[in-house]
Amino acid sequence: MNSPQTILEKYWGFTSFRHSQKKIIEEALKGNDVLALLPTGAGKSICFQIPALHKEGICIVISPLIALMNDQVSQLKKKGIKAEYIASGMSPKQMDYVLDNCIYGSTKFLYLSPERLNSIFVKERLKRMKINFIAVDEAHCISQWGHDFRPAFRSVVQIREMAPEASIIAVTATATQKVANDIQLQLNFRKQNVIKMSFERKNIFFESHHTENKIPAVIHYVKNLNGSGIIYIRSRKTCEELSRQLNKHAISSEYYHAGLYIEDRKNIEERWKNNTTQIIVATNAFGMGIDKPDVRFVLHFGLPNSLEEYYQEAGRSGRDGKPSKAALFFNRNDIQNLNSLLKYRFPKRKIIQNVYQSIANNGQIAIGSGENEGVPIDITEFAQKVELHPLTIHYAIKTLENSGYIFVSDDITSGSKLKILQDRKEIEGILLNDGFQSRLLSTILRSYTGIFSNYVKISEGKIAKILTTSIDQVKKGLDIFERTHVLAYQKQVFLPRIFFTTNRVSAKNLIIPKEILELRYEVAKNQLDSIIKYAIEDKKCRTNIALFYFDELPKRKCNNCDCCHKDSTKLNHEKYIFQLIESNPIELAQLVNLSKLPRATTISEIRRLMDKNKIIREGNVLRIKT
Repeated sequence: MNSPQTILEKYWGFTSFRHSQKKIIEEALKGNDVLALLPTGAGKSICFQIPALHKEGICIVISPLIALMNDQVSQLKKKGIKAEYIASGMSPKQMDYVLDNCIYGSTKFLYLSPERLNSIFVKERLKRMKINFIAVDEAHCISQWGHDFRPAFRSVVQIREMAPEASIIAVTATATQKVANDIQLQLNFRKQNVIKMSFERKNIFFESHHTENKIPAVIHYVKNLNGSGIIYIRSRKTCEELSRQLNKHAISSEYYHAGLYIEDRKNIEERWKNNTTQIIVATNAFGMGIDKPDVRFVLHFGLPNSLEEYYQEAGRSGRDGKPSKAALFFNRNDIQNLNSLLKYRFPKRKIIQNVYQSIANNGQIAIGSGENEGVPIDITEFAQKVELHPLTIHYAIKTLENSGYIFVSDDITSGSKLKILQDRKEIEGILLNDGFQSRLLSTILRSYTGIFSNYVKISEGKIAKILTTSIDQVKKGLDIFERTHVLAYQKQVFLPRIFFTTNRVSAKNLIIPKEILELRYEVAKNQLDSIIKYAIEDKKCRTNIALFYFDELPKRKCNNCDCCHKDSTKLNHEKYIFQLIESNPIELAQLVNLSKLPRATTISEIRRLMDKNKIIREGNVLRIKT
């Protein structure tokens, strides 16, 4: 059997392990359970992939996101390592094929969502596998005190019962001591074993900007920055708008959110990875599993829900160890919106019951039936029908999912569709014109047939690639054609499918655990307060605030954040003013004229030093107090 070092060199091409990787791998190979707390970009996946390759058998990896599973499985396959994952929407026959490969073949990794562990079909197959390790990715999801609690993660202990000899390797980038203790408790660690790397990111300059006009502020900020960047935004609409504004100012950017085709998202990501696009403006649908070490800045346009979320996303900057930036841009509305969002995130029990009943009625599912049946749902239409805010619906569904009653699949798209409305003669007239609209129409006619008589599914990304332009530009062109009645343009619609994990029960008999509503509300409120305090802070070292939050004792100020920089600037200004005065008194006007600092800065600094009684004014003359 190859050594961990040989495996690292053979498959990853590295000659040495990074950070605490070696220690974590050694613990796992000794048969010990281990929780690895490593910052974003520290190479967490290697910590369970190398032990699994070293030892005979298959590693079961529990991961919260299909996109993350898909990415890791693709990366392993590129290295010639056999890996599989069970995706939502797979037919029983497809699942059967994948699971048979894991039992009888030489598959080394099987990636599963935690919800899959509730399937008897999957559990029966797992019992027949020779499991060497149980890996839990994003392990904070198992803790009710974590920032993204997923109760389904607690089913992981069922695998341990099937394979008691298998060690557990849990990894996460963000966990307080309370969360770390809870992770080990919930996973039934044989003994406590945490290997933790400091949360301090010495190469990242952290800063926060309170500004009411965020778009101009962000444009001004990034104009002076080189290298790749990510800007995180909550709203898809604002995401698209900011990207447009950046491009107007000759700053190369593309937007990225879950409302785009998977194919388009891949192409956007690829252009950013190879530095064709400088900036990705994205919702938090982007970034998980992204391996790009040379990201020079990560900006947040608004406030995330917690310091955990912020640190995880900001940590995507500077993975290569070179100087990088992480900046928050927020205003009063962001603080108000964050507080308002709490009421939507934790709906009342009566509302949850109504939503459950309405979903079942929508899918014509009777009480006592419906297990594994799927119901597609358009949340906007559904919200209008039941007269509730879409956010209330979204979080009621999430609460039902966390309570084990339903499972929400990945979005399924109907795809964008087109139909030409004008006759061929009128279309030929348009094609005679020069310009983008003519080329756009010509490309559509060459690429799709039957478009004069039927709605035809199209890909804006494919059209953009042919025209060597942006998806945004294609959409704008199609909108113009629709307004002028050249064609009918139905934009893609994404509909999540809701599967009932148990037979439908009477709504009044729903059991929503206290830890999912009331206790989670308190956790979320504390997390929200922490990120707001962090954002508005203008004196304390930002790194120290974060280290305290993650229960790490700071040794000193970081001298690499806006707050420390202000202190340093003040100190430098003070020394400079003292040098000008030296031991001889000097007139105020003369000092202001001699100073190379801006006039306002010089006067402000003199006033500050006088207030602190470090400089004394006698008439118009200033002298240093001795």
